[in-house]
Amino acid sequence: MLAGVGLMMVCCSSSSAMTMMGSGEETPAAAATGAAAATGAGAGAGADDDRTFHASTLPEPTDATILNPGSSLARGEKWEPPNKSYDMTLQGDNNLCINEPGKARACLMSHQVGGTATTDFQGDGNLCVNGQPGVKCHMSHDSDVPPSQHRLILHNNGDVYVDHGTGESNRSMIYDHP
Repeated sequence: MLAGVGLMMVCCSSSSAMTMMGSGEETPAAAATGAAAATGAGAGAGADDDRTFHASTLPEPTDATILNPGSSLARGEKWEPPNKSYDMTLQGDNNLCINEPGKARACLMSHQVGGTATTDFQGDGNLCVNGQPGVKCHMSHDSDVPPSQHRLILHNNGDVYVDHGTGESNRSMIYDHP
């Protein structure tokens, strides 16, 4: 069902089940939904169109929500793709989960960070839940790319990934929808 090893966990209605991660896709400008949506994609120099992102081609804005580094999510807020088939929500218990209507699909298991947490898409490409005194991150950085050359993609097809601008084969999959 799932490929790879990661920090996100598949969630059942009663408990977390198995570790998950996969590959992903990318997107250019931020078409994010929710209170903490980011804007702009920052195409690389000499871009042919607004979907060119360095060595990557990002999805159409109608196919994916694209978030820039620095995007932040407070408890109770959510990000979702344009078709609203699922959302990424920072729950009241500080657990960052990918949910489809009626059930959680995947969770970061960040409920132990404590305090009033926020989710931050960092300039290094990591997606982190920061609380007091802890932090829990999905390690999706690529040390071979410059800071802030990353985009978080929530695709209509259910995939969630970080595009580093280095081509499709180098995406960091957060959730690979079955």
